[in-house]
Amino acid sequence: MTRQEIIDRCAAAAREAQIRDDVCSRSVLIGLSEYFDIPEDMIRASASLCGGAGASSGTCGTFTCGLLAVGWKYNVPLAEELEDPDKFGIGQSKFMAFRDRYLEAFGTTLCPEIHKQVYGRSYIFTNPADCEEYFKITDHNVQCAAVVEKATRLVAEFLLEDVEESAL
Repeated sequence: MTRQEIIDRCAAAAREAQIRDDVCSRSVLIGLSEYFDIPEDMIRASASLCGGAGASSGTCGTFTCGLLAVGWKYNVPLAEELEDPDKFGIGQSKFMAFRDRYLEAFGTTLCPEIHKQVYGRSYIFTNPADCEEYFKITDHNVQCAAVVEKATRLVAEFLLEDVEESAL
């Protein structure tokens, strides 16, 4: 499989999961698991990050799960970090580079700000009236799927950057 085929496969699976399940955070990791060995426990736990982290309208689930995937690949084991605290910098440089790339692509990491881009206004999930109005949008899962797909492409590209084409 080529790098582009991997990225396309992950993005398509993430999009399908978002349309089916309407859980943006988990959909990113489901998509990535098409190629990467994302642990099932991490995928299961990631559902709690949807709706801006626990349906709190905070940080977008696609960003938080992108960070989880970056940390899964690049953070050193805790025992290594405790022996040599400078090793934290390995993962830190990666998650900050991913953050910058995400900001470049989306302009924000916040769920309500991404809502403005997609729907023309923010929805605050801790406000029952906003929740009710948001879920009346019959194709909100499809509209969010475009965000999930774009974010999954971004994460997959990032995770594959240091992999030689011959190793794919």
